[in-house]
Amino acid sequence: MDQRTRTEKIFERVRAAKLVKLSELSSEFGVSMPTIRKDIDELQRLGHVERVHGNVRLRSAPTAEPVRRAYETPVLPTSPEKALIGKKAASLIANGDSIILDCGATATELAKNLLDRQNLRIVTNALNIAILLGAEPTNRVMLTGGLFKPETIAVSGEKASTFFEGTFVDKLFLAAGGVSMESGISYPDFIDLHGKRAMIDAAKTVYLLADSGKFGKREFAAFGAMDRVDYLVTDQGLGEEFVKWLEGNGTGILWG
Repeated sequence: MDQRTRTEKIFERVRAAKLVKLSELSSEFGVSMPTIRKDIDELQRLGHVERVHGNVRLRSAPTAEPVRRAYETPVLPTSPEKALIGKKAASLIANGDSIILDCGATATELAKNLLDRQNLRIVTNALNIAILLGAEPTNRVMLTGGLFKPETIAVSGEKASTFFEGTFVDKLFLAAGGVSMESGISYPDFIDLHGKRAMIDAAKTVYLLADSGKFGKREFAAFGAMDRVDYLVTDQGLGEEFVKWLEGNGTGILWG
């Protein structure tokens, strides 16, 4: 098991148990105590855990008064670039297609451009997209389960990924937190990775929706997977060095 995978699993273990002995992690993952300490140091550096007397625990977030979010107001910040990408991506979808729509602002822009489509079979982890496209009576909308994430109005985690077992669709429109030459696609949290892998495995053609501002950016949880992306849908601001990198990897580029 490589360090990235091991660190991901350690974080999930600590998240579930809240407090875990380092010796237990060393035994569970079959590595030495110095190796476990190195993994914990990396998670601690990123602010996700803290080491206490031979144990590791989830880092406590500062207590704050909960804020109730009003979902009738716009909660996903968009931009002209995201709107153009969404419009271009929507042009790739025809009546009767089976599709997976990931969550996020750009995927929401895509969904806004599908209001005239009919007989779509849609699988999504985004509650707002399900509501938007479910208004068309001929569409069949399937919503995955999982842990609710208010910041994306979506569900995520292992429960979401099991939904895709035995599912196969024509097209996946995948979101990204960041894209870099070193790490490929990345996301803010390890919990996001389970569902993304399952989405890719369930699709015939994979379209990555990422504006130029996402490139050169590395989020906490590295996903890689650029070799599984057939097409990138992006805006005209994408740097030439990334264009050459993508073309060298055999990824087609569609401009919004």
